[in-house]
Amino acid sequence: MGVLKRHGASSGVWGMEVENYYISTRKKTVPEYQMTAEHLHKYYEMVFNFSHIPISHTAAGRNYTSETPCILFRAPYVLHSINTTHTYTRTVLMFHPCILNEYGNVLDLGGLRKRRECMIPCTGAQMERLDQLLTRMQKVRGSGKSDKPWICLLGALLDEVSELLPEDPSPEEEMPPYIQELLLYVVDNPGEDLSTEALAKKFFVGHTKLAKDFSAAVGITLHEYVSEFRVAQTKRWLNENLPIDVIAARCGFTQESSFIRMFRRRVGLTPGEYRNRCTELLLKRSLQDSKYIL
Repeated sequence: MGVLKRHGASSGVWGMEVENYYISTRKKTVPEYQMTAEHLHKYYEMVFNFSHIPISHTAAGRNYTSETPCILFRAPYVLHSINTTHTYTRTVLMFHPCILNEYGNVLDLGGLRKRRECMIPCTGAQMERLDQLLTRMQKVRGSGKSDKPWICLLGALLDEVSELLPEDPSPEEEMPPYIQELLLYVVDNPGEDLSTEALAKKFFVGHTKLAKDFSAAVGITLHEYVSEFRVAQTKRWLNENLPIDVIAARCGFTQESSFIRMFRRRVGLTPGEYRNRCTELLLKRSLQDSKYIL
């Protein structure tokens, strides 16, 4: 196996740049983290939290809390956030869905295949074993040689994580391919007509079937997803200091006043108030970050 192709860097809505089919970060200790906006990625993401701290995780409309080491798993396109007021140690692992097909002989999501998101509590011994695999993955990734060792280690890691999955009385069905295409269209076109009627027509499917398939695959209704995504993207654009009227147009609103009412109804603040609060929070976080070696 040779080196995997680059698929082009992307940023903005995805939350961070991704220049390869897979990425993993070194184990690091970070200060308290208060995520001001939900976001999503077009790749699988696993956060390995090694600390005994209170941590909350919101994904696909579900809320999780833990005070022990745990794994946070998110499939592509799942809106999510993570919050903690404590210093914690973690490793982040991300990989693009395409490698599951390209290396299907050694990669299998197992029980994760039917989960859009979950929090997996772990013991110290279990996290130590996973940490060994993650450390080896980081070393072979930095070697610049064949991808085969990294892929094999990822396969072993996925097997071990699947074994740790708690029983779920109602596992989710695997996402239909057209829903994946629809999600990509939504995140690439926040200013278009994203109503159920318009999307059903665009993707040649019945209105009722689309609504049912989407809710089953994503965990929330299409309307709720579109609304949450637009709010999440609005928060990002506010942090980038874009004018509010420009953001309103990008979200498909012809009147700025309607956009402000929508945002205040869902967030509890006007866009301007939210931007001011984020500025204060970022200043506080920058002062905290200066105390740590990241």
